[in-house]
Amino acid sequence: MKVLYQFNKILLIITLVLYVTIFLGLYAQIVLGGIQILSAIGITFLWNRFENKYKKQLLIYWLITLSYGIGWLLEIDLNDSWWILAIVIIPMSIAIYFVWLLSNLKNIQS
Repeated sequence: MKVLYQFNKILLIITLVLYVTIFLGLYAQIVLGGIQILSAIGITFLWNRFENKYKKQLLIYWLITLSYGIGWLLEIDLNDSWWILAIVIIPMSIAIYFVWLLSNLKNIQS
């Protein structure tokens, strides 16, 4: 779990640094999101090893992530002021929450 935490933390930092140039940051965010989804699927298989508070945090992550994904399927027309929130801030907030979740889980022995 510690390796997974360090890997995701490094990817998050790289993504934040690449936001100096918007387009590289967006591409890095796509990679980060894919890796975090795969990581979350992997930790979900370890569900029985976690205490209830960690299960609740993981469930909150999945609810937020699925809600965000379903939101993109609704085809809402975003004006100029909302695209930054929808494309940058919300996904990066979800990514930061996931890294925080991994930091809580890293001390659990596998």
